[in-house]
Amino acid sequence: HVKRGESREMVASVSVGGGGGCLPEGKEARCQAPPVEKDSSLAGGRTSRQAGTSYAHSAAFRNFIDRLSSSDPTLGDVNGRVLRLKRYLPSDVGPKIMDQVIDALAVNTIVECLYIQNFEKGMHDEQLDRLTDKVLGKGNIWAVNLGENFRISHYAWNQFLLRLPDTMVSYLYVSEHHLKGTSLKDKMRDAIRENRSRLGQRDTEVIRQVNNMWWNPKSPEQLKVSRARRAEQERVRQEKLRKEKEKRKMLKAKERAKAKKSKKSLKKKKLKLNKKHKVVRRGVQLTDLVGAGLLQVGEVVSMKYKSRDVKTPVIFMASIVMREGMAENAAAPLGVF
Repeated sequence: HVKRGESREMVASVSVGGGGGCLPEGKEARCQAPPVEKDSSLAGGRTSRQAGTSYAHSAAFRNFIDRLSSSDPTLGDVNGRVLRLKRYLPSDVGPKIMDQVIDALAVNTIVECLYIQNFEKGMHDEQLDRLTDKVLGKGNIWAVNLGENFRISHYAWNQFLLRLPDTMVSYLYVSEHHLKGTSLKDKMRDAIRENRSRLGQRDTEVIRQVNNMWWNPKSPEQLKVSRARRAEQERVRQEKLRKEKEKRKMLKAKERAKAKKSKKSLKKKKLKLNKKHKVVRRGVQLTDLVGAGLLQVGEVVSMKYKSRDVKTPVIFMASIVMREGMAENAAAPLGVF
C-alpha cells in the first residue's frame, strides 16, 4: 500500500488476488492488471476475480485517477499531452471504472492525443457518449484511437459521427471490421478531414508520438516533403494527360487524312469506271436513225422532258410519229439521246 508522504514514483502494491498494481517506468508509474490466483473450486480454472470490479478499490487505480484529474505532466508522453490508457489500466476493466477515467479526463487540461482502444468490457454506448460529450466536446483533444471496442453499437457510432463536427478530432481510428456493412467509416473520415482544415499546426514533439490512426499527423518537414511529392505527382499526371491529348489529336488527324485519301481514291476509281463505261451522246437526225435501221416508217418515238422550273420535277411525255416522206425531208436534229 502507498503510505502518506511517499513519492508517486514508488511501487504501489495492490492486494487484489495476490498483488499487482503500478510499476515504475521512468518518471511515470505503469499500472498493470493485478495477477490473480486460480480458484480450484471453479470449473475450467476460471478466475475468482470478477473482471473490472475489485480494481476500482486499488491504490494504484486511485493514484492514477488523482494524477489524471490533476493534469499530472508525468502521466503519459510529451509532458502528459499523449496518453495511452493501456499503460495504466487492465484491458478488462468494466464500465464503472471507465466512467471514472472519462470523468477524470473531463477535468484534465493537458491531454491532446488519447488512446482508449481495446477496452471491450468497459466501453459501451454510454461510455462513448460520455467521452464525446464531456471530453471531446471541450476541443482539447485532436487525436483519438477508439479501436477494438466491439460492444459499441452502430447506433452509438452514428451518434458519435454526428457530433464529430462539434469537436476538434482531426485524427481518428475506429476498427473497420466493426463498421463493416455501413458507410460510417467514410463519413467519419470526411468529418475529421473537415476538422483538420481548421486545426492548425501542432507541436512537432506531439506529432512524432501520434501513430496508429487512419491518417497520422505530419511535422512541417514531413508536410513540405509530402506537398512536394504531391506536386510532382500532379505534374506527372498533367504531363500524361497532355501526351494522351496530343496522341488522340494525332490519331484523329490520321483518321481524317485516311478518310480523305479513301474518298479521293474512291472518286478517282469511280471516275475511271465511268470513263470505261461512258455513254457517248451524239446529236442525230431522224434520217440517220432511219438509215441505220433504228426507226421505221409509222413507228412512234417517245421522248421524256423533265421540268426544272418547279421544286418537284414534273415529267412531260411527247410522241413523234414517223410518216412516209417525213424522213426524206427531215433535215434538222430533233434532239439528243
